[in-house]
Amino acid sequence: MNADELRRLRIRLTATSAFVTFVVLALLAAIAVRAETSQRHEETDRDVERTSLAADGYAYPQGEPSKLTIDRSPDGFFGPRPLTRTPVVVVLQSGQTSAGKPDALDAAAGKRAFAVADKTTAGKPEVYSDTSDGVEVRLAVSPIEGDDGLLAAVVAVRPVEAANRDIRDRTLLIAGFALVLWLLTVAVGWLLTGRAMAPVAAVARREEAFLADAAHELRTPVAVIRARAEQALREQGEDSPAGTALKAIEHAAERASGTIADMLELARLDAKRGRMEREPLRLDLLVEQLAEEYEERSQAAGAQLRVLATAEAVVEGDERLLARSVANLVENAIRYGAVGGEIDVSVLVEGEEAVVVVEDHGPGVAPAQRAAIFDRFHRASSVAGGSGLGLPIARLVVEAHDGSLELLDAVESRPGARFHLRVPLYRPTPA
Repeated sequence: MNADELRRLRIRLTATSAFVTFVVLALLAAIAVRAETSQRHEETDRDVERTSLAADGYAYPQGEPSKLTIDRSPDGFFGPRPLTRTPVVVVLQSGQTSAGKPDALDAAAGKRAFAVADKTTAGKPEVYSDTSDGVEVRLAVSPIEGDDGLLAAVVAVRPVEAANRDIRDRTLLIAGFALVLWLLTVAVGWLLTGRAMAPVAAVARREEAFLADAAHELRTPVAVIRARAEQALREQGEDSPAGTALKAIEHAAERASGTIADMLELARLDAKRGRMEREPLRLDLLVEQLAEEYEERSQAAGAQLRVLATAEAVVEGDERLLARSVANLVENAIRYGAVGGEIDVSVLVEGEEAVVVVEDHGPGVAPAQRAAIFDRFHRASSVAGGSGLGLPIARLVVEAHDGSLELLDAVESRPGARFHLRVPLYRPTPA
């Protein structure tokens, strides 16, 4: 696992933790807001109910026939107070205000309150919501019974807007606290995942450094061995007693040189030290050129390399690296799929992407090896040779170009391996 993969893993872990934490905090905040809303409404109901019952004792029938008597000594009940958080008390007779704040209830609301009082049992106020002059209010109505039935109604009125304002303020407070807590959790999660993955990242860095250093150190000795083997082979001749051994040494040195070149390329891609020259290029022409270069090698392996109908596909990228990526796929098809007799390469345009399809008709990839096909140094068969770095390098190059490389599922009617390489199309910026 290289540094980029570790970084993506860290981001995924942090994002997963952040999402779970967000859901939990959102649920807790919703529960808290709901509880706060219920509590505020209950407080409003208890307030108007308690005020209505208390004021009921200062308004009562007296004399024959029953007359309404109002004791105005408690200024808190019948004084001209504004309609605010504290309930205002009014006394209604036939739906008209006879005591208290005159404009606490409009005529329609007063008539409705008087009608409610007519159906309410004394000593147990009726609490309900209504609208007066366009303002939503909460009312508690207590009846005053006279000899001839309902004499008056004591009504405690409180606007709901005050409670709603408290609920909004508390909701913002809870939401702000939850947001701060979530951000703190995300930051802590990022730090913890970084500390947990630090040893793995250190190992990955040491592995990358080792690959680069080993490749650099081995390149010169292997080149010397190969040169000496070629010189000795020319001097001795291939038919000499030592010719077979020298030929084997030459082939081994050639394979080692290829592996060292792959290791250096992989190290440069991992460390992002490779020169990435992005420029518009015709991917379809690049594929056709590569097919021509590998045609002789494909025929030597017993397969026909075919370039199917290609679409004009202009992408922006590094020509050398993209050529290396496609070439690795073609080499992989020749190495493992030439026994199928045919290797097909084509370029398609799907939406905003250019797609290079490399398909062979060989034995394909075993299900047990599909998960590891892009792992470094993984080889499907030791007999076929190769360094096991071709496909990892191809994927790294494509990902560096914001694309993807995938092995498609096998089809029963069409055996073999099918690789799809996707790169975004080039879209010039308007002048």
